[in-house]
Amino acid sequence: MIHLNRLSIMITRRCYLRGTANEKIELVHNELKILGRDPETKIQDPFLSKKQLECLANVEIGEVSVKPIGQTVSGIDGYAIVKDKVYKIGHGHKIEFRLGFHQYDVIFEPPLDDEKEDVAEPLTKKPKIDFPIFSKGKMKYDKMTFSDNGTWEDIDHKELIIYTHENIDGRSKIAAFDIDGTIIKTKSGARFPKDGDDWVLNYSDIPQQLKALYEDGYKIVFFTNQSAIFNDSFKTKDFKRKVENIVKKISLPIQVYAALAKTIYRKPAPGMWNVLKTKKNDGTEIDVNESFYVGDAAGREKNWAPKRNKDHSKADRLFALNIGLKFYTPEEYFLKAKPVPYSMPEFDPCDLAPASYPDVNFKAPSVILMVGGPGSGKSYFCRTLLLPKGYIHINRDTLGSWQKCVKMLEDSLDKKKNCVVDNTNPDREARARFIEVAKRFKVMCRCFVMSTEYQHMKHNNKFRELTDKSHVPVSEIIINSYKNKFEEPQISEGFQEIIKVPFVPVFDKEDDEKLYKMFLLEK
Repeated sequence: MIHLNRLSIMITRRCYLRGTANEKIELVHNELKILGRDPETKIQDPFLSKKQLECLANVEIGEVSVKPIGQTVSGIDGYAIVKDKVYKIGHGHKIEFRLGFHQYDVIFEPPLDDEKEDVAEPLTKKPKIDFPIFSKGKMKYDKMTFSDNGTWEDIDHKELIIYTHENIDGRSKIAAFDIDGTIIKTKSGARFPKDGDDWVLNYSDIPQQLKALYEDGYKIVFFTNQSAIFNDSFKTKDFKRKVENIVKKISLPIQVYAALAKTIYRKPAPGMWNVLKTKKNDGTEIDVNESFYVGDAAGREKNWAPKRNKDHSKADRLFALNIGLKFYTPEEYFLKAKPVPYSMPEFDPCDLAPASYPDVNFKAPSVILMVGGPGSGKSYFCRTLLLPKGYIHINRDTLGSWQKCVKMLEDSLDKKKNCVVDNTNPDREARARFIEVAKRFKVMCRCFVMSTEYQHMKHNNKFRELTDKSHVPVSEIIINSYKNKFEEPQISEGFQEIIKVPFVPVFDKEDDEKLYKMFLLEK
């Protein structure tokens, strides 16, 4: 009689996977089905293997055996599952072909008497699944015993703030992560968080992956740029609360560095890392070969994955490069996805060819008209090569207007002096005013053009901001204005000679040279 009942159940019960759009994939009793990026699922995700999961249904006992066989990390009910491990699940559980994506509910019709009809039933009421990622020995910190205590401190008038959990300790191996877009994403789906509560974990198994790192001897550290909250006490307080909640959610001792100002602490500059290395690791020397950094600002172009926007910057990838760490995107690290193409900055500060300045020994009176944008090295060239030779320095920033510059040039030539006009002089109109004066006095007028490229100028200006607190930052608008107005000087304008002047870096300190040869721009 029992045998007949079971036979009747097997004949009438069916099993299928139900997608978010109510599409169904039939699983026939005891027939192995291999699914992935294929016509049956209609999944076109390039991160997903064509053969990702093996599924075997047993309608007699209401159970589906799931075995990951592809390279992508799959999931069940939001938890990562391990490749080649078999998981047995029943009615109402959720299979994720890629963790967090392409979700299908396991459905048995009719379900067994002890199965839940409602697949929306809270996960806590479902049978516990044996996930091997949770079985690597007892964790020192779990949600029942984890302490919420930590301290905040400010560095350099709140240019940098640091959160340190009370149980953090110095370790030689550092597992470092960006926060936004890496550890968390917005709950609302907006590009930027609406407030300190607008967040969820980027991937549901992040706590488990970080715990595995912690148990393997890594110190967990977060590095984040947060200039939007600088000098705003309300936003800063809200951010601190958010960080504490993230740490509490992960339930691990974590140290968090947040750069609030656009100074040496802001990625990709190495300031935050240097503080960790020299002051905040309990004197333990860091092994960069065993450490790594994960971030989403990686320079990936538009459509690096289907319908994905280009990365907002390259700051995370360049930060890792500057400090010598292995780098991964969140998809590469958490989902084991393959690397995708990305772009690097146009200007490489390590790729500067040796250069020297041209000869400037000219008979007086004569005129040198400089052409070069902010950060081109123009003023340094004038200050170190021309002024010591007695050249009269004519500069609009000092005098206030081009009319006063013209008047000073006239007065100086009247006294038979060599003169240098140290303005940007980007176009023919700006240069013509001074060429006309030289013609009237019948003296030689040479054009010295700085050969420093646009991105190189931006790099130089950022370097000056980071190393000289007294230097007034030059906005990108001003640099762009020079670039847009620039007209290549021609002999026909009235010059006797046009001379290209290379950028020749000179450093007072070894640390400055080391910083200069790092990537300092975020894009």
